[in-house]
Amino acid sequence: MMFPNKNKAAMDKLIRNSLKANRSRNRYVVLAIILTTWLITSVFSIGMSYVKSFDTQAQKMIGTEAHAGLLNPTADQLAKLRESEEISDVGVETPVAKWIPQAGSKDQKANLSWYDKTEWERMKAPLLGSKTNGYPKEKNEVVVPTWILDELGIKEPKVGMTIPLTYATYPEGSDTLVERKSSFILSGWYTDYPHLAGREGKILVSEAFAKEIAADNKEVGSVASVIFKSDKDIDQSIEKLEQKLALGENQSLNRFGGDRNSGDSTSTSVGMAGIIAFVMFSGYLLIYNVLYVSVSTDTKQYGLLKTIGATQKQIKRMVRGQANRLTWIGIPIGLIVGAATSFVAVPLALATFSLETGVEISFNPVIFVGAALFAWLTTMAGSRKPAKIAGRISPIEASKFVRGSKKRSKGGAKLHRMALRNLFRDKKRAATVFLSLFLGMTTFLTVNTLVLSMNTDNFVDTYVDNDFDIENSTIGFGYEGNPVQNITEELIQKIRDLEGVTDVRATYVERTYIPYSPEVFGKYMDEFAKRSGFDRPSDEELSKNRQGFGGFAIGLDDRYIEELNKESKMPIDVAKFEKGEIALMNSSDVKLGDKFTLGDPESSAERDFENGGAVPPQYQIPFGSFGPNVYLSKQAMEQWLGHEPTAYRLAVQADEKFHARIQEQLEQLLSGDRELKLSSKLDWIEQMESAKIALFILGGAISLILACIGILNFVSTMFTSIIVRRQEFAVMESIGMTRKQLRKLLLLEGTGYAVISLLLISSLGTLISYGAFQLFSQEADYAIYTFPTVPLTISFVLILAACWLVPLIAFHKSKKQSIVERLRETG
Repeated sequence: MMFPNKNKAAMDKLIRNSLKANRSRNRYVVLAIILTTWLITSVFSIGMSYVKSFDTQAQKMIGTEAHAGLLNPTADQLAKLRESEEISDVGVETPVAKWIPQAGSKDQKANLSWYDKTEWERMKAPLLGSKTNGYPKEKNEVVVPTWILDELGIKEPKVGMTIPLTYATYPEGSDTLVERKSSFILSGWYTDYPHLAGREGKILVSEAFAKEIAADNKEVGSVASVIFKSDKDIDQSIEKLEQKLALGENQSLNRFGGDRNSGDSTSTSVGMAGIIAFVMFSGYLLIYNVLYVSVSTDTKQYGLLKTIGATQKQIKRMVRGQANRLTWIGIPIGLIVGAATSFVAVPLALATFSLETGVEISFNPVIFVGAALFAWLTTMAGSRKPAKIAGRISPIEASKFVRGSKKRSKGGAKLHRMALRNLFRDKKRAATVFLSLFLGMTTFLTVNTLVLSMNTDNFVDTYVDNDFDIENSTIGFGYEGNPVQNITEELIQKIRDLEGVTDVRATYVERTYIPYSPEVFGKYMDEFAKRSGFDRPSDEELSKNRQGFGGFAIGLDDRYIEELNKESKMPIDVAKFEKGEIALMNSSDVKLGDKFTLGDPESSAERDFENGGAVPPQYQIPFGSFGPNVYLSKQAMEQWLGHEPTAYRLAVQADEKFHARIQEQLEQLLSGDRELKLSSKLDWIEQMESAKIALFILGGAISLILACIGILNFVSTMFTSIIVRRQEFAVMESIGMTRKQLRKLLLLEGTGYAVISLLLISSLGTLISYGAFQLFSQEADYAIYTFPTVPLTISFVLILAACWLVPLIAFHKSKKQSIVERLRETG
């Protein structure tokens, strides 16, 4: 009868001694933990930095951390806001004057504004870039956005320097702006972004200046910004607040921006979860395999412990305790390496995205806590099954345990037969090695297949129509200011005169209304409602307001129509289009020949047109409205509007050998004009190559590490197997087998692992990578499948090198002991 031993100190000592006796095994477990922690840390950091960067960009473009703003708040309403249990912060902004740009400067808008302490510290300051000296205190001090300093010609600002500013106010009883010029002391500057979206910039003034101006300036209206304690259901919180505040006639409570932390962040979180699960599974396979082999090696030891009173629970605790202590070494190292990698990998990964406000590296403690937790869970999961096996070993089974195989061979002692039998002697261990190698190498193949399929030339041919595009951002989606005629005839002529330019075409855009007619637009509205997923308004509702059904009028060069006719089965009458007798729509739901009216919302000027055909959806412009986009000639637009239409985009074609020089010349022509955006095929090629390099480095590195985990699994298995089989090899040598034959046997075993692994990777692995390409090509139709010859060759070399070298190195180490010493080992 055995009496259980509950001595915790003794168990701790056994754990320490076992760790000392298994240093080789410990290295593999620690390395697996480091790799797992490192990868999880990197995935967390990239994913969270991605979400943080895009959320921060959205907030910086809005210009405030606040959730909503109340226009023209009263003192009573401010008190209610500050007393509200649902609101955490209330700040006040008061615009005191309008900034007047210098003569000849772009039509940029800005206010001289004063912020109270909460508005500045809680709402605005956290989103501003580099800033100096905080908020202005003296009456003549100002903090100025860097883009206004650029407008003033100040390239190297210094604290304390004097800057001239022209501003205007509305004196009491007057509707006319009165300009003033004053010199101010620059106490600081900052980088902001709202002006890029057409919002007003802010020159920050002191409270003393604001009070002085207020005495000679009629009420211009302040804004109270609020931050709710919860960022969930903000729209509902705003509705409740509106009822509570009883808004007046000239008041509104508006939300700043859309939903935060949604949309792309959800898909990013799902992607992160998938990658982390894959990393954990790969790490689990390695840790499980190493500990499983270790338990098999120490069978007699666990049996002997049972004979002296160790319980099943204590044996399991002993195995798990060893794994747990190894995490104390592996996890901190993995976190340090992961943190260091994040500072290099994250900016590189996010550099491929369009982030005008820069990359935000998320160095949140949650990342490291999460990575450590997942790595620890992986280790504990990997040790669970081996610990269970060890706990079930009985003293009698352990006393009868002999390493090696007792199975008789039917084909004699032929080396290849022995190697094949040894290969699958432990089926679980063999399956683990094959699965680990297969997962790592297949991931490596898949990432490289996707990167190789990103064909730059095909991407440019598919998506980039023009050699150079110049876009007027004051018309683009999301711009809140008024359209500005930035693409002038003078600029167009200068571009035409550049050497190598072969074609220049302008596209013009104006907002329009189209008086609704059920006979003409009924079918269009039916289909538009289905596509958009909203309840279709009735014909009566749409017909009530003559200007309620609107869209965009787009002026096209005749050559676009000629090009469309080359591919169209129903050619468009170019002569009628040029004269303005017909117009086109981006919908085939309006019948040819139907008559309709276009109206100008500014002047109410109207003109009748006949539908002369359809163009593709979003043709030449990437945005639309409730009504269809209507395409007409520039001549017809001028006759209808009575003035020059606003140019939205300039399409420039050029001789390829002049592309680089023309790019430089266009950049010089547009330098300093933030409202004109230049893009070119050269830019797209550069961005595409940058994206490929980033994906190669990040995806390739992660997949290569996963592949290394698989190879490491094989290395640990072979090393441990040879150590375990030292007595078996000694017996074989004692009955006449030479060391040369033993080496050949081990090489055959390694070759068996290599051949099976390579067959799996070459067949099923390439099939999986092709399937991944098919999914990828649905989103990226420019992708062209390229068989991963080089990555597959690398996989072959890595696996063959590991499967041939590792057995020989391990066997060479076993030569230190004589045959007699090895025969005396008890296992």
